[in-house]
Amino acid sequence: MPVNPARKARTRAEILAHAARLFRLRGYAGTNIDDIMLAAGLTRGAFYAHFTSKDDLFAEIVGVGQGLLTRLRAGEPSVMLKAYLDKAELAAIAQECTLAALAGDVARASLAARLAYANVLYATIAELARGKHRKLDADATVVAILAVGAVTLARASGDTRLSDWLLRCAQRAAAPLLKPRASPATRRSTSRRKAVGARRAKPAARSRGGRA
Repeated sequence: MPVNPARKARTRAEILAHAARLFRLRGYAGTNIDDIMLAAGLTRGAFYAHFTSKDDLFAEIVGVGQGLLTRLRAGEPSVMLKAYLDKAELAAIAQECTLAALAGDVARASLAARLAYANVLYATIAELARGKHRKLDADATVVAILAVGAVTLARASGDTRLSDWLLRCAQRAAAPLLKPRASPATRRSTSRRKAVGARRAKPAARSRGGRA
């Protein structure tokens, strides 16, 4: 009897969802295929109908890019970033975000997983650079580093006060970087207006000084 494609797709999605949760919670080394299939309510044999190996599954999960990227695609970057760096949401964010939760595991993983991580990071920077001239914008890149780095460090820190401080500092440093930069023409125009204003102010000041 042929396998129902819709049912197969649902089963695959369930395996991915449970595996993603376990990988982010326990890490790559701390999660095995039996754990994943038990969580999904399936047998180990069913795993190989969908994935060739644990490495294959891990790379696909990394490539989905849950967490910061998903949030940025759902709304205004500055609003989404503030919520991402909210200390009250740290535990949930740390378990939700692939970039923050799995960076160490990905660094030791297969090339496929590392390239998938890079693609998610590129996409995250592009979302943060929305409205700017370049997708790989320098300020947006710094914001991505601040956000993911702050969550990663705050999650690892056993000191709640330090964790809160890391998140607060990242918010403070990132906020101005998300504002649109003035174009070179606008900056030159502003500089000229300031220069003209300064030249006009000098005679006025001398005139007032002479009358005194």
